[in-house]
Amino acid sequence: MVTTQDDWDRGYADGHRYRPLGDDERSLLATHVPPPVEGRALDVGCGVGELAAHLSTLGYTVDAVDWSETALAEAAAEHGTTVRWLRCDVGSEDFEPPHADGYDLITLRFVYPFLHHRDQTVHALGRRLRPGGALVIITPLAADTPAERREIALDEDELAQLQDRWAKAERHDTEGLAFVVLRGPHRSGPTPRTGRSTAGSRPVPADTYAVPRHLDSTSANAPRQHRFNLLTHYYDQVESGRKTIEVRVANRKKSDVGVGDTIVFRDHYQGGGRELDVVVQQITAYASFDDLLDVEDPARVDPDASRAEQLVSLRRIYPPDKEALGVLAFAFDHRAGRRGRPLPMAPAEYVQTVPHHTVYGCLYIRDEHDRPVQLRSVYGNRLWQFPGGNTDVVGEDPLDTARREAVEETGLELGHGTPRLLLTHYLHPGPRVPLGKIGFIFDGGRLTAEQLSRIRLDPSEHDLWAIHDLSEWRRLMGEAAFARLDAVERARRGRGPRYFVTGQ
Repeated sequence: MVTTQDDWDRGYADGHRYRPLGDDERSLLATHVPPPVEGRALDVGCGVGELAAHLSTLGYTVDAVDWSETALAEAAAEHGTTVRWLRCDVGSEDFEPPHADGYDLITLRFVYPFLHHRDQTVHALGRRLRPGGALVIITPLAADTPAERREIALDEDELAQLQDRWAKAERHDTEGLAFVVLRGPHRSGPTPRTGRSTAGSRPVPADTYAVPRHLDSTSANAPRQHRFNLLTHYYDQVESGRKTIEVRVANRKKSDVGVGDTIVFRDHYQGGGRELDVVVQQITAYASFDDLLDVEDPARVDPDASRAEQLVSLRRIYPPDKEALGVLAFAFDHRAGRRGRPLPMAPAEYVQTVPHHTVYGCLYIRDEHDRPVQLRSVYGNRLWQFPGGNTDVVGEDPLDTARREAVEETGLELGHGTPRLLLTHYLHPGPRVPLGKIGFIFDGGRLTAEQLSRIRLDPSEHDLWAIHDLSEWRRLMGEAAFARLDAVERARRGRGPRYFVTGQ
């Protein structure tokens, strides 16, 4: 994922582009955010300017901002001066929208997942909306995005959190995109403290910030990391997933931590270099440890100690003059905050170091009396086989293979719907075939007499098909070959294993 201005400039110069503005998006814009009289719009992360130019044709006076000089130069050359093109970083603390009187519409198309501090940035943009104005976020849906590109998309939890923070939110899905219309006020950012708690009431946090995970690609600052040393006892709690809030006093260093930053916890006292990283999801400031433990769930702070025990421990660590600075609750989940280490070798090299296997998929079919139907091979030992074969077509899974091979070998389309997986078979490598074999045997169901009459074998693969009961199949096949058929039938009846191993 790109993280610097140079990355963005290089990407645009190399011809990388997001997908063009679609007709459905244009229709949604016209329907849900039509321009008012003298309407003004701000397009954030405008790229090469297609959306900004379209907003201009709708009747908006448009300011378009982007971090990349390369993109802005192309936008100006393509769309001219109907839009005011400006270079700036919306994620920086000193960002000021170019129009002081605010905007009726602010758009972020394919931008939100890249924001460094998402909630703070959107909160700041929301304060620039005129009364009745809307902020529109257009973003890929994680469910419709390939795994290797998932970081540019939002999942359902992230979309729900985004919408929950606005007084009014509308979502429309189109062609793998979420089109979200948000209207104020935005309910995030600092909230005023109402004072210490009184009897029977709960204290209100001094400052609370909450956003989804941190991805930095529009800010000049790379994702920030902060190292926290932990006693081994607390480190083990985080490592096991039981501790999800860390408490510190609000000194200058800890006050510099922001939502979306990475905390690297170190088991400093145990030694051995143990460390793990988490992403800060929420930071809440309190006047005292008492106030903090009145609001936060003590089990998230120390799942092995009572509230009273935690209060004693905290004040043993931090004397009154430190507590007087104020205290911070850092809430986190267990998503990784740092990229993983590189693999010891490239994937292409690694696969050469492990045993190779072939994979097959087949269908177990029977007649109307549940007697197995098999085909006799023309090759080698003339084995009796189920319809199916090796998965040797790119992009095909074992069930796809079983269906395709059934058509080729019998002329019948079998395995409709989602057939039950009866048995997973592993065949050890041996003298005949030097590779191991992994097989998936699916329930192909019962065939009617009419279906059986339509079987047409491929003579290059099979010369005979037959129906027998199990005792006759045992006699024809011999014990070694019959073992798989017997295991499949026992599994179908719920009387046998679902995993079966044989040797060649």
